[in-house]
Amino acid sequence: MKSPPRNVYRRFVEFEEKAATIYLDLVSHFSQDRRLSSFWLDMAMQEKQHAGLLQFCLRDGLFASDLPDTAEIQKLTGFFKRLEKRATDPKLTAEEAFSLAIELEASEINAIYCYLTTTLHTSMYLLRRKIVTSMPNHVDELIVAARKFGVGNQALKELDRAKKNCSARWRARK
Repeated sequence: MKSPPRNVYRRFVEFEEKAATIYLDLVSHFSQDRRLSSFWLDMAMQEKQHAGLLQFCLRDGLFASDLPDTAEIQKLTGFFKRLEKRATDPKLTAEEAFSLAIELEASEINAIYCYLTTTLHTSMYLLRRKIVTSMPNHVDELIVAARKFGVGNQALKELDRAKKNCSARWRARK
């Protein structure tokens, strides 16, 4: 079943806000490590920028065609509930936090975000803003940070795999 475009965009603004909140939970959780906490804050701010670009599309009625259906939106709702629960676990380790971030950045949400913001390509400024906050940049930042904070090789392999999968998904959605 298809929802009206405005409703779909509202839901995806909410998803981007939820992603930012997850990263803000990690900021708080790792507040004793200023560098790691700062990294998570940067990730949260990028998610806020994603929400802002989607809000712009919503306000100006710049909707992509062939929007996600209700089933896909419900699936993402459950996905975020699971991630939110894990992000607030007081026993969460840095490695688990990076694993959670990998799942978030490798998820379908980012491919859909890229697709929903294709309407911004008519404005060079908005296109540049989209590129700056694009998914491959998030995964690249996660890889650099994971190495910097001593995350194990298994997590680094997951990140590399996520980067390849996300790039393929994004190209397929275009």
